[in-house]
Amino acid sequence: MMKGNKVILAAHRGDRLYHPENTVPAFVASLEIGVDMIETDIHMTSDGELIIMHDRSAMRTAGVDRNVDEMTAEEIKKLDVGYLFSEQFRGTRVPTVKEFLDLIKDTDLLVNWELKDYPHIVGAAHAFSAADRLIDLIEQYEMQDRSMVNSFSLKVLEHIYKKRGHRFPIHGQGIYKCPRTKDTCETPLEELFDWCCLYPEEQGCSPVDYEENFDYCVKNGIIPCVCIPDTLEAYRKAIDYGCKMFTSNNIYEADRILRKLGVR
Repeated sequence: MMKGNKVILAAHRGDRLYHPENTVPAFVASLEIGVDMIETDIHMTSDGELIIMHDRSAMRTAGVDRNVDEMTAEEIKKLDVGYLFSEQFRGTRVPTVKEFLDLIKDTDLLVNWELKDYPHIVGAAHAFSAADRLIDLIEQYEMQDRSMVNSFSLKVLEHIYKKRGHRFPIHGQGIYKCPRTKDTCETPLEELFDWCCLYPEEQGCSPVDYEENFDYCVKNGIIPCVCIPDTLEAYRKAIDYGCKMFTSNNIYEADRILRKLGVR
């Protein structure tokens, strides 16, 4: 998954700066600029379809106060997730995971799949089924070498680990002095995680304020990564501390900075 000595640039929900997040237009724009990876969010509908949307509720992006896990795939496909972003994107639909895979399968794009169904909210059966179905699709499309899976649920990540081991990287959300997970697991995080997105211990602080978190990851064989404001100073610090991936909300600025730093 690493690309030589270069650092991975991941588009956070696609190009969400100029397009509705987690939509085909946002993904196409990300491909056009040439990002290394897209980070995207997975939910499962009530009838078992995997779709791409960040929130459990469709209110913020579609103006509909219903939860994805309580809707069918047919109902999800009726949502308009473009018009609230801009009239230009009216009629934009929620993509399924299969549609996304069909879009990128013939590229060399990497994917960071974030499983957003949490056992304590939707139940373990639903959350684990969503994870299993995603893994099945990754393998069906032979995307193992281009995928990593992440979640704020340690139970979900542990479920994947116990069934598949490290067949592809497992990406954690916080460790050591930056815990950000929604539940716990029995497996030591140092064994579970291949990558970890670092968050600060205190609100209002940046991950690059805590070099010890990066050091802890590197010491334990975990590759550190961040999602931080796209500034030259912050990126330089993170790279000096061992960061190998930036998940960016402004891929144009992130690309410019990484090129200036000579890692892209």
